[in-house]
Amino acid sequence: MALLTFLEENDLSGKQVYLFCSHGTGGLADSVEIISEAVPEAEISDDIFDCYEEDASSSQEEIQSWAAGLGY
Repeated sequence: MALLTFLEENDLSGKQVYLFCSHGTGGLADSVEIISEAVPEAEISDDIFDCYEEDASSSQEEIQSWAAGLGY
């Protein structure tokens, strides 16, 4: 997976990590656990944005609101 390769090649120790994704019928499945295991020294936020894949193209306002709530 491209994401895991990125995480393996970059030191995120002590960094705050915010997760967001679109997904199919499986939801987040084990994604959070897999990512947490890949970057054990990072701080994974509990505030995760996710949406169903069919809603992704119309989620701009929701994503902006989520990011603004994080302070960005």
